[in-house]
Amino acid sequence: MNQAVRPRSDLRNAQQIMSNIVKSDATKLIISGMGSGKTGATLDGLYHLLSRLEVHHVLVIAPRFVATNTWPDEIAAWEHTRALSYAVAVGEVDERIAAIERRAEITLVNFENLPWLAKYLGTVDKWPWDCVVVDECSRFAAGEARTKAAKVKSVDKATGKITTKVRKGGNMTRFGVMTTARRKISRVINLTGTPGDLLKLWGQVYIMDQGERLGRSKGEFEQRWFDKNQYTYAVTPKPGAEEEILDRIRDIVVTIPQEKVCEDAQIIPMKVSLPERAMHDYREFQATLFSEPYDVEAVSNGVLANKLLQFANGHMYREDHSVVHIHDAKMAALEELVESAQGENILVAYGFKFDKDAIRKRFPHAVVANECKDFVTDWNKKKIRLGLAHPASIGHGTNLQFGGHIAAWYGLTFWLELWLQFNKRLPRPGQTEQVLIYPIIAEGTYDERAITILNDRDATQDRIIRNFTLRT
Repeated sequence: MNQAVRPRSDLRNAQQIMSNIVKSDATKLIISGMGSGKTGATLDGLYHLLSRLEVHHVLVIAPRFVATNTWPDEIAAWEHTRALSYAVAVGEVDERIAAIERRAEITLVNFENLPWLAKYLGTVDKWPWDCVVVDECSRFAAGEARTKAAKVKSVDKATGKITTKVRKGGNMTRFGVMTTARRKISRVINLTGTPGDLLKLWGQVYIMDQGERLGRSKGEFEQRWFDKNQYTYAVTPKPGAEEEILDRIRDIVVTIPQEKVCEDAQIIPMKVSLPERAMHDYREFQATLFSEPYDVEAVSNGVLANKLLQFANGHMYREDHSVVHIHDAKMAALEELVESAQGENILVAYGFKFDKDAIRKRFPHAVVANECKDFVTDWNKKKIRLGLAHPASIGHGTNLQFGGHIAAWYGLTFWLELWLQFNKRLPRPGQTEQVLIYPIIAEGTYDERAITILNDRDATQDRIIRNFTLRT
């Protein structure tokens, strides 16, 4: 990424504070804004612990892009951390095995490979890492069961009929791997810029304290502090729950105020109007859950919300997974944006596969992030004019600030973490231009509802973050 090797003295004040927490605290959830330098700060703390033999082997669990790009780049970026040995257990099985068997000081693995890792080790007694760093611990927010049901097929010898039964206690989940291995781990450092709402705190805290503060199970946590509507299943905090929950975890959660290292991104909504006929069909579909012109049915209100976002983008999936085209309102807006950018690189977030396919058909030179092994490098070298990425595949620490300053949302999301993470890919340390983000919003559709929901959820998360702000 054309970055010079930096001396340790280049660590900013906030990074030094984070590093000191890594050195001193056996368990901590560090909340700091995206682009605040959490990776470099954590590495500095780990370098200290490894050099003094306070820990011997570190496992870093991170999103795939971050494990394969961000951490290796950051290790190589500092004069002192370049001496650390590391291995990336992300690729093919033989590559993962080789990485594990290296017994490097730092081993990097993506969340998806945790169940494989547990199977490979065979028993928790073979767990070699005494320190674990969970980069983007919000991935454990769901706090799912330790094991997930497994499908078992059997054949009736007399009739030859095949039956499938669901057996409880199947493969271990990612959360289950962490909770099972916890007794072998002396230090757990959780990192995130987006902790989420109150409900999402239980899983992130449990992998640190094993239920000491918020309860031994998610059910216990929810029953104590939340009410559930028996008809809509909506879960809302009980009176006083927020204050009590935050007070209970105050000793193991800290927010490090982010230092301003570049200009804030400017969000510029691009509002588009659907064709009159399409808008009429949209309202009919919303009211009846069935769209006769496009032969699409929503079996529930939950499915309907997703279908209405699809409709707003210009296509919908039918039950047989075929795609029906509805309108090109958003494509026209993207064309306008590309033209007005006058050759500047643009990063586009898409919501559904048909969005990606439609954009690539219109712009054959577009490059899809998860289909290009060197996407991060090529983007930062300004080789990619139009980059396409599903926000779930390119958030969390991916450094894209060197390749452009314009981004767009072709398809919106209800997930606050995806919204915030994608919006922080370009405004990061090293960005030299004002970042411009253009959400393309179809007026009168669920796009507008999505923006409202994102703003509401952001306000709740902001209260949580501010509650743990370190006073200096």
